[in-house]
Amino acid sequence: MPPASSPVVVPLRSVEQLTQLYRDVLSPSFPPAELVSLDSFLADHAAGHLESLGVVEVPDGAAPPAAPAAVGSGPGGAGTGSDGVGAGPGGPDGVSTVPGATGSEPTGRVVAGVVGSWSAEARVLLVQYLAIAPGRRGGGIGAALLGAAVSAWLTNLRPVMVLGEVEHPRFHAASEAHGDPEARLRFYARHGGRVLAVPYFQPGNEPGAERVPALLLMTLATEAPEATSVPAAPLRTFLREYFEGSEGSLADDAPTRALLDALSGDRVALLGVDELDRVPVGLLDGSSLRAPAAG
Repeated sequence: MPPASSPVVVPLRSVEQLTQLYRDVLSPSFPPAELVSLDSFLADHAAGHLESLGVVEVPDGAAPPAAPAAVGSGPGGAGTGSDGVGAGPGGPDGVSTVPGATGSEPTGRVVAGVVGSWSAEARVLLVQYLAIAPGRRGGGIGAALLGAAVSAWLTNLRPVMVLGEVEHPRFHAASEAHGDPEARLRFYARHGGRVLAVPYFQPGNEPGAERVPALLLMTLATEAPEATSVPAAPLRTFLREYFEGSEGSLADDAPTRALLDALSGDRVALLGVDELDRVPVGLLDGSSLRAPAAG
């Protein structure tokens, strides 16, 4: 039997559609520590810190959107994610709205979404979340959505690099609810993803919040696609902005120092997903399991 609706990719801007994306797609796909609150999610979109594109199943007979989705070209704030795409705005400005898009949004069910956050100072774009609703995974929805979003960001924002966070498959188990880190890593690799040689972990979503250890920070696109390394300076700027925006300050603890030390040179190596033995792991213990409490 053919499906009752046809998927289309559109910018998601209304509170209704962003709430649907959060509740129906993101919440079932991410552990609580990796997901910001709904209030923060909506507020960051309203402030322009985040922008989301989604796959919307339009009921038969409904009009499709007037124009294909594209991502705007304005200034932005920092953030990230972990589909591992993880958490938290950083800067005061945001990803702009989509030029040329109509004010109306198609009626339908949001079944997938990608959330981007832009650091204008670092010129780094982070895919904060990429997820597909349970029961709709497979069939190329995620690949089409990621490809459309990254292509638009590269054209309109011209970032130094596009990043994503992925759980390290040797330290995070697969689950029916949250997916398979190994499969997710292969997915990003098929789309040009390479792993940065840094001991990465996801910061807490707010002061005192739980952090997520042993993540891989990946490039999904770079200015020089054939290069085997990327400049460290934009990464230092981005990560300081991201951690301060998420945790309220830049912690002076061993894991944070190790991460910043790995960025202290001029370049950071890019490795294939089959070279994880060469990637230092951002493990946490004791007091470093949580972001520092607010002063």
